[in-house]
Amino acid sequence: MILQLYILRQVVFTLCVFLGGIAFVIFPAVAVSAITRLGGVNVKAVLGYLPLAGMDVLPYLLPMGFLLALTSAYGRLAADNEWTAIQMARRNPYKLLLPALLVAVVFSAGTYHLLATVRPEFKYEQRVYAKRAIVDTFKDLNPGRTELAFGDFYLHAARRPAKDTFGEVLIQMPGDDDRPDLRIVADRARFTFTEIELAVEFTGARIVSGQDDLVAEYSELRRPLEDIFEEEAYAREAGKYFTLAELRRRLADPEVRAGLSESRIKQYRYELNQRPAFALSFVLFVFFGAPIGLMLRRGTRLAAMTAAVGVAFAYYLGSLRLGKQLAKVSTVDPALAVWVTNIVGLVIGLYLTWRAMRR
Repeated sequence: MILQLYILRQVVFTLCVFLGGIAFVIFPAVAVSAITRLGGVNVKAVLGYLPLAGMDVLPYLLPMGFLLALTSAYGRLAADNEWTAIQMARRNPYKLLLPALLVAVVFSAGTYHLLATVRPEFKYEQRVYAKRAIVDTFKDLNPGRTELAFGDFYLHAARRPAKDTFGEVLIQMPGDDDRPDLRIVADRARFTFTEIELAVEFTGARIVSGQDDLVAEYSELRRPLEDIFEEEAYAREAGKYFTLAELRRRLADPEVRAGLSESRIKQYRYELNQRPAFALSFVLFVFFGAPIGLMLRRGTRLAAMTAAVGVAFAYYLGSLRLGKQLAKVSTVDPALAVWVTNIVGLVIGLYLTWRAMRR
């Protein structure tokens, strides 16, 4: 028990160190992504977006941090000859995986809850936050600010006669499949927003590019916000925006299911299997992290860390990319497409563990 508590402390401490290091490295990238996505808005809006972006990447960072922590903790046992002493004392080496499995079960349960009930709402909120933040920023634009850009939308004005009105303006308005991009100059432009649409009232407008008939002393232009922000027209019906309980209810309700396309049903079934399968990656990584650390004890720690990162990326590629593509194939059951990576990974991991314990 004392030995297992010692290993547990090593795993937990190393896990905290690696998660802190990963967060330190990832945070700037998340911040840059937020600034890019929310180009032209204020700092407050960017800071409000960071938790949403962080929630999007957290479920993927935790398993990698756990795998690296196991590789380091068990590798240190081997490098310091503590593992040799344990073997000489005729301790059952498999029991020394129990601390790692305990931590894995706790994190798997937490990640399952995160993916099943918390992250779907955060993911949908992240989609609409950028639009809402930019619209709010536009509405509350500082009095002296006469330039704004987000996506392909660009506004430059010589003056601001009123809060929502710009004078001597140049506007670049992105189009869509049916309408070309527009570059418009006008003596005055007044902006109003609804939940789904941007309306611009022009005075003395002249088009310098594009083909819309807008040349007039006074005219109005309307564009859906989806077009301006160049977002894919995601539907709230997408499986990733529902909790697992909601997905089960929708598939179990005959009336709701009758209104779903076959591809949507497969998407729902994929989500129902993918989230618990990914949550169990912590348990799977026990059988990779510990043996990698033990088997590469004669090499450098960099080699062990590189191998662990390679395992994590291989798992992510198989689970998230390959599994998703297989789930779209009509001849492959979504459940099988999702779980095949875990099953193959478990077989390989158990073999590596068996080899490491015999060394």
